[in-house]
Amino acid sequence: MYAPEWLIKFAQDIAGSIVISSTHGDVIRRYRKKYGMTQKQLSELMGLRRETISRIEGGTVNPTIHFIHNFSCMLSITEAVRAYRAQGKEIEFPFFDRIAKELEIPRDKLDQILGIALEEAKI
Repeated sequence: MYAPEWLIKFAQDIAGSIVISSTHGDVIRRYRKKYGMTQKQLSELMGLRRETISRIEGGTVNPTIHFIHNFSCMLSITEAVRAYRAQGKEIEFPFFDRIAKELEIPRDKLDQILGIALEEAKI
């Protein structure tokens, strides 16, 4: 297992906070913004239309368990990038690729996530 235990717990905490909230969309919006993603970027990562993301965040559409799982795993990768950067470590693609596989994140999505996370780190 390559994914550190703290990273798995992080994903579980995000998923749990969405599931137990009566306003799922607000929680998703807050996390999306916290991690520097636009609705368009999130829609591309999730394979949904931007309008669907807007509806989820607006509360007119409930997120599926699949959505919540993917969303929390993607944010976990972003958090791992932040943690590694804060420690002055280089982002080693093979390491993140192994973690992404464990979290069931496709490689093309990993490229996008790393791009967003590294761009956000420059701001």
